[in-house]
Amino acid sequence: MNDTATGAGETIRVTLKVFGGLREALGTPERSIRLSRAASLDTLLERLRIDEPAFAQRLDEGLAKGYLNILRNGRNVRFLDGLETQLSEGDVIACLPPVGGG
Repeated sequence: MNDTATGAGETIRVTLKVFGGLREALGTPERSIRLSRAASLDTLLERLRIDEPAFAQRLDEGLAKGYLNILRNGRNVRFLDGLETQLSEGDVIACLPPVGGG
């Protein structure tokens, strides 16, 4: 996914951080992404579906099964507005898959 620069007043930049197997699916632990100023978490997911379809499919599966946690600046979006959570300049979006161990 390319970080294309447009007018700074028209866009925001968010940082996407991924962990576990999602890191391998994206190919990097962190990515800076520009979105429209009115973007929500769902807007980010739509962008990922276009730019990173295999990665986005893993996100969609995790969300559908209820085991993937997405945090906006450390707060689980389930306790905010879910996928309608509005994003702002500088937000950090973290995608946390389930962790196994013993």
